[in-house]
Amino acid sequence: MGKGKCVGKMKNSNIVSVDAKGRILIPKHIRKSLYLDIGTDIIIIPDNEKTQAKMLPLARDKTAELRFTIADMPGSLAHVADVLSHFGMNIILSESRTIQKNRLAEWDVIVDLAECNGRLEKAMEKIGELKEVKKFEVVRK
Repeated sequence: MGKGKCVGKMKNSNIVSVDAKGRILIPKHIRKSLYLDIGTDIIIIPDNEKTQAKMLPLARDKTAELRFTIADMPGSLAHVADVLSHFGMNIILSESRTIQKNRLAEWDVIVDLAECNGRLEKAMEKIGELKEVKKFEVVRK
């Protein structure tokens, strides 16, 4: 794998090569600016139409993975999302699935905690008060 090269005046951009195992080396200055340490999880979201991908690092104490078991009815997800928003949490990625049609659903969410100001526990208390929420947990913080 060769050294990264700066592109024109874009000082924070680099061209890197994919190795035989599909790996890329993220240049040190980019790892440093994104707070990427050894073991940092990264979500890669492909956009096939544009042939590009977005990389979202899940920095410790800056993101959290939450799992909700909620009533499978219109508006349930919106009520939980509203509480997350009220406490300054931005949804990075989410996936929902029906467990029992018209009865129970599960929602996995990864949230950005940058604007949360340490209020995750308070938000979880408020979510616990919602009648639609049957169970919830912080899977990873």
